[in-house]
Amino acid sequence: MIALSLLAALQATPPLDLSALSDSGMEQRAYLSIDERLSERLDALASADNEETAAELASEVRSLWRQQAGPTADLLLQRGAEAREIDDVNTAWRSYDHLRTLEPGYAEGWIVSAELAIEDTDWDFALEALNQAVTLDARRYDAWALLGRALEQAQAREAAMEAYREALRLYPLHPAAGPALARLERELAGRAL
Repeated sequence: MIALSLLAALQATPPLDLSALSDSGMEQRAYLSIDERLSERLDALASADNEETAAELASEVRSLWRQQAGPTADLLLQRGAEAREIDDVNTAWRSYDHLRTLEPGYAEGWIVSAELAIEDTDWDFALEALNQAVTLDARRYDAWALLGRALEQAQAREAAMEAYREALRLYPLHPAAGPALARLERELAGRAL
C-alpha cells in the first residue's frame, strides 16, 4: 500500500525544468580532472604577484601532485614521511624504493627519494633521481630547485643556475630558488672581477 502511494506521488510530481537555471544566468560548474586543475594552478602560480598567494598556490599544486598516484603510493609516501620524522632512514628508504618500483612514472616518488638522498649526502643518487623526476614531469619546480642544490654540491654552478632558473620560470617567487640563484650570480660575478 505504501509503495503504491509513493508511486502515485512520484507520478503526480512534475519533472524538474533545468533550463530555468541556464536561462537565469547560472552556469553549471565544469569539473576539472586533476591534471586540468594542476595546469590551471601552475599557470596561476607562474603569474602570482605576491608571496602569500604564491605560497597558497604552491601548496595546492603539491597536494594535486600527490593525488596523481593511487592509494598504495599515498601509503608509501606517508610511511616514508613518518619514518623520516623519527629518523628511521632505513624504513624511509624501503618505502621510497617500493614506491619507485610500483610507480616508476610517478615523479613524486623520485623527488622524495632525492630529498632523502640529499639528507644522506648521497649526491650521485640525488642527481639521478632528480633528473628522472624532471624527465617525468618538467613542471616540477620543486625538483628543479632541488636539482640546483644538488648541482651546487657537485660544484656544477652553471648547471645549478640553469636549474634554479627553470624553477623560477615555473614558480617566480620560489622561496629557495630565487635567493640561491642570486647568491650564485654574485659569486660568479665576483670571480669574473
